[in-house]
Amino acid sequence: MSIRYEKDTILNWINEMGKFLRLLIDKYEAFDEPIEPAVVEEGYRNFFGKERDWLVGLSQNELLMYVEQELETEQIRPLALLFLRDALLSPEDEMQQQLLCNSKFLLEHVSQKLGSFSFEDYGNLTFIDKRLQK
Repeated sequence: MSIRYEKDTILNWINEMGKFLRLLIDKYEAFDEPIEPAVVEEGYRNFFGKERDWLVGLSQNELLMYVEQELETEQIRPLALLFLRDALLSPEDEMQQQLLCNSKFLLEHVSQKLGSFSFEDYGNLTFIDKRLQK
C-alpha cells in the first residue's frame, strides 16, 4: 500500500485542523471584555436590517422564509452565530432557549444548503445541544 500525496487534500486537512484548534483555544474566555446588549441589538439592525425582537419572535418556518427570501447564503451562518452569542448573553430562560434553537436550526440549514462540514459548526451544535438539555 502506498500513500498518495495530494496537495489540496493535505491543505484542506490542515485548514480543518486549524479551525478545530481555534475552537479549543477560543473556549477560554476569561480575558474577553463583556459585550453590552446594545451592541448585539446593533448587530441585528446593521447587518440584517431587522430589529432583534422581530427576528427572535419568528417561528422556524418564518425564519426559514426570511433567510431564503432576504439573505444571501453567506449571511445565514453569521446570523446563526449572532443568535448563539445573544443566547450566551441572555439570562437562562425561554428567550435563551429560543435563541439557541434558532441558532441550531440555521447552522443545520446552512450546512445542508452548502453541503459543507466544519469543526467549528460541529462544536457550536454540540455546545447548543448541551445547553438545550439542561
